[in-house]
Amino acid sequence: MRKKITAVAAGALLVVALGGLAGCGGTDAAQASAGPAVGEPSLMPASHEGRFYELGADGCYGCHGANETTDHMLAQATPLPADHYVDGDVSTYEVFGARRECLTCHSQG
Repeated sequence: MRKKITAVAAGALLVVALGGLAGCGGTDAAQASAGPAVGEPSLMPASHEGRFYELGADGCYGCHGANETTDHMLAQATPLPADHYVDGDVSTYEVFGARRECLTCHSQG
């Protein structure tokens, strides 16, 4: 009985872990060369190598966020979608908690 409970618990943990990764999706080499699939997060270009580690989320937000000082940069950079902001409201200018870990979903391309 104890082995069965352990096996069920291990299986449930695996499902939860894989479910957490599913929100970011993934791409294989062929998809990566064609760009992200619809609904998939974009890969960071090679020119962004190490930026997140050096600057953190604020470095990403500097070009991809929205506020009075960065709006002019958005002509060149893809803006963050509304669901990245607190309560889905871009006007808060505040990125929602877990979304500040950009590399979780946007890996280096």
